[in-house]
Amino acid sequence: MADDALWYEAALLVGVTNALNVVADSPLDSLEPASPSAEAQAVFGEIRAFYDRADVPLAFRRVAADPGYLADLWGAARRAFADNRLTRRHKEALAFAVSVTTRSAFGAAFHLAEMRRLGVGERGVMEVLGVTQMFSSYTKIADTLQLEPDMDGLAAVDRSPAPGGTAPKREERERAAPTRPPEAP
Repeated sequence: MADDALWYEAALLVGVTNALNVVADSPLDSLEPASPSAEAQAVFGEIRAFYDRADVPLAFRRVAADPGYLADLWGAARRAFADNRLTRRHKEALAFAVSVTTRSAFGAAFHLAEMRRLGVGERGVMEVLGVTQMFSSYTKIADTLQLEPDMDGLAAVDRSPAPGGTAPKREERERAAPTRPPEAP
């Protein structure tokens, strides 16, 4: 599992980025409360400090009518974007790529601004955009041609549980194991 920690960290970041983008890109402007509660204002203070900005990003303002939801979303975002094995700059670049790929107007602008604030220059932004475009193009081509993955069997299947999970019972592992058709003589 330790070898996969970067992948789990990246997966969490992708999920949280999508969650923020869904809330911020929602067409329901009325979600944002006119006057956030004292509890929401306290969370807003943490958010402003984390992002080093005077305003609170739209995704968080939109859920502030429910302080518990705001605190949960903020906790997930703070954990996902904090420096860990992946740096905050790498995480913002990944969040920018996710946002561009999913066509999130909020996410693309927000994470681009965060990348720049964290010192990513124009060449770095163009590199992230180029890699995102390349992989997005390859995926679309493969989907259009209905190509099947050809990587099966190149690496051993890791059946260890996700962090915090439990190992599957032997019967579950056997049911989940892929079956291969017999090879032609």
